[in-house]
Amino acid sequence: MKVPHVNKYSAAAVLFMIAAVVFVAISLTSRLGEFITAAFVISGMVCVMMGIFMLTFSRGEPIDPEFVGLLPAEGCMNLCRISSDLGINGPAHFLPSAVTGETRVMQFNPSLPYDGSGISAKKSFPESGLKGLITVPSCDPLILVLQKRNKLTIPDNEENLSQLLREATGEIFELASRVSTHWHSNTFTITFHRYRFIAGCKLISRQAPGCCSRHPCPACSLCGVLIAAGTGKVVTVEQCTVSTSGHDINLVLQILPSPDLHP
Repeated sequence: MKVPHVNKYSAAAVLFMIAAVVFVAISLTSRLGEFITAAFVISGMVCVMMGIFMLTFSRGEPIDPEFVGLLPAEGCMNLCRISSDLGINGPAHFLPSAVTGETRVMQFNPSLPYDGSGISAKKSFPESGLKGLITVPSCDPLILVLQKRNKLTIPDNEENLSQLLREATGEIFELASRVSTHWHSNTFTITFHRYRFIAGCKLISRQAPGCCSRHPCPACSLCGVLIAAGTGKVVTVEQCTVSTSGHDINLVLQILPSPDLHP
């Protein structure tokens, strides 16, 4: 049987109601004078209104971000182990539509250094060209949310791409308290300050270093996918680390030169 859960807001509302009953009872049973009695009655009415307000607008306790951060960690590490067993150890490359012919950006983990050639994404393991693993980026559900709810339009210049990433990760999905971005030549750096789900990042960095650059979580892959879609170029994860403070995530993406579009 499921036991109903009373959160702190509901408990506070009940206490307000009890206080209201006490105030009214005191005003009815004691001879405190007109002004004091009126004060107790008004206090009781205020408590009733506060209780109703808190019951009406309160929600259940939010899920602990630490638990949420741990949810995808083991799946990410398992995929890394499977890829390693297959000899596929290359970092994640986000391939725009022009490279694969698909309608969305795809993730490619090469077995050898990527040479910029076109890749067929019809199967998980390309039958010709550079060998590797083709997958749908883990951020794909987030992209769908942005398209349906926020009418996503991907810009093609650095300034607007930076603004889009800050809004998507910091304001819409609220992944971090603050998001900062920096472009330097063909390198893009983004920092998630006080990343909410960093518990999973710490676990992966301890047990499977380098896994985040090979199979990044939805937050980091979202950055790579949006930049690849906006620039039309292949984007690869160069580095993804937890800061020394233990609160921030630093993601470094490399934008590769325009590829040879002949799969």
